[in-house]
Amino acid sequence: MPQAIATHRIRGCLRACGLAAGLGLLVHPVAAEQAAAPVENGADPTRLLTVADAKYEYLDLAGGVSSGTLRLTYTQPFGDARRWAVIARVPLASVDAGGDDSFAVGDASLKLSHVFGLTKTQAWVAQGEVIGDTAERPELGTGRNVFKGTLIYARFLGNGAIFAPAWVQSIDLGGSSRRRQVDATTIDLYYVPKVADPRNLVTLDPALNFDWQNDLRYLSFSATLGRIIGPAFGGNAIVFVKPTVFAGGDRPGSWGIEVGYRVLGF
Repeated sequence: MPQAIATHRIRGCLRACGLAAGLGLLVHPVAAEQAAAPVENGADPTRLLTVADAKYEYLDLAGGVSSGTLRLTYTQPFGDARRWAVIARVPLASVDAGGDDSFAVGDASLKLSHVFGLTKTQAWVAQGEVIGDTAERPELGTGRNVFKGTLIYARFLGNGAIFAPAWVQSIDLGGSSRRRQVDATTIDLYYVPKVADPRNLVTLDPALNFDWQNDLRYLSFSATLGRIIGPAFGGNAIVFVKPTVFAGGDRPGSWGIEVGYRVLGF
């Protein structure tokens, strides 16, 4: 595979693979009406909680390239009804494509999230995220400033499951003239099955990914499996693992896996 195309696919994957994590940071106030002390496991995208997490992701990418990224994220809700939240994320990344596989800061971001139209059967979540050109080396970021807009429709199904498809659009805000502009769309079909024990976290996340700037299209599928391991820092501590596979002729790689530790509701 030509090096230029491999590099574009790597950057597209690093942009797109963050969506599921963004969905998993949030959790649904209707559940609070159903139990005196609901167990918050972080799967529902319509209740905003204070969250701190650290997760490490390994990606087996095209052209014999691999990447590793440690993402540190903090979510702070605000407002009387806790319908708003600010989410800050800083990645420490390593990509063995540029001759230096040491870890350094990647493209950091700041996101604003808002839940609206909440009823017992449905809700909407709108998110706006600014991703800065903060990477310390070219291969660790896009070289551009990017706005990522997300619209989520969450449907609370009668059996206790949640279906929350999302439209994510990444728009270029300028940056290095030597780097390609960013123009990408992800259609995410996030699903949370009903589980007997709410201390278990299970999500299924198929997605269609389109990199319009580089004319690339591919499929991805990830599944998150986690478990509340007990109280910590005034909230619940969760450990989780999220494997991912890619498909399609333009796929950026074969597979990836993410492991993490999260404290929420503190």
